[in-house]
Amino acid sequence: MKNNLSYLLVSPDALRRGWLGWILSGAVARTGGLELVWAGVVDQSGGRGALLVFRGEDAVNKLSTAVGSANEAGSLVAMLGEGTVSAAKPGGDVVADLQKFAAAQSDALASAAAAGAQRSLVLVKPDNFEFPGTRPGAVLDVFARTGLVPVALKVHHMSVAEGMDFYGPVLDALTERFGAEKGREHWENIVEFMSGGRPSAVPEKDHNQPGTRKILALVFEGADAITKIRTVLGPTDPAKAPPGTIRKEFGTSIMVNAAHASDAPENAVREIGIVKVADNSLKGFVESAAGNA
Repeated sequence: MKNNLSYLLVSPDALRRGWLGWILSGAVARTGGLELVWAGVVDQSGGRGALLVFRGEDAVNKLSTAVGSANEAGSLVAMLGEGTVSAAKPGGDVVADLQKFAAAQSDALASAAAAGAQRSLVLVKPDNFEFPGTRPGAVLDVFARTGLVPVALKVHHMSVAEGMDFYGPVLDALTERFGAEKGREHWENIVEFMSGGRPSAVPEKDHNQPGTRKILALVFEGADAITKIRTVLGPTDPAKAPPGTIRKEFGTSIMVNAAHASDAPENAVREIGIVKVADNSLKGFVESAAGNA
């Protein structure tokens, strides 16, 4: 598999304009479905931008072609403008480029949110990654309507233990509604959907292993972030969600409903900790990728 790792560097201006989702969708559509394997925020000239790392056959050439130039109709640059997005150059050293970006990886979560601002965790759920496609980017496009900018990104594989912790509060509500046995069954379904492993079926010694299902975690920060995010997300049940909301457009059931968002600032803190969004080392990813090359 030639050049099986490559990347897109999204400029701070493009991130502020809410173009991250469009760029992600455009990259996948123009490359035949390269796999997103790492995402994060990196410091660039002009502020914080995003780095998206992809894996797949001939990834360098495919992403370079997708980015294109201003005079190539249909390319990302032709549609968004020069300087908004760039890719690894064919013949270049992708690992060396990523090592350079690792030194500039932003750590906005190391400090508290700005005065008057809230943070909200968003999870783009595994149903969006069932098949290579534009759905993850399309979901992010709807969140972009809030005007909020993500301060942290992470491609994550939720472990069974994380799923049990994350959805622990849900178990009591399900037990109260359905009874102990049925409530537990519904809860295990949720954990399995998010992690790929059923708590009662996975040996306890393996509960902390990364799961088999992919999610994209984002932390948005800004005034009234919780309300703004949940407004465009829509109610838990897609059948009750207003047209244009994420769950109405992309959800199919109460569980398979495209995305999760924190419902209160204190829950955002709890959930960000469980998913370990801050533990997203590009350096570690690069070292692992180089070792497996």
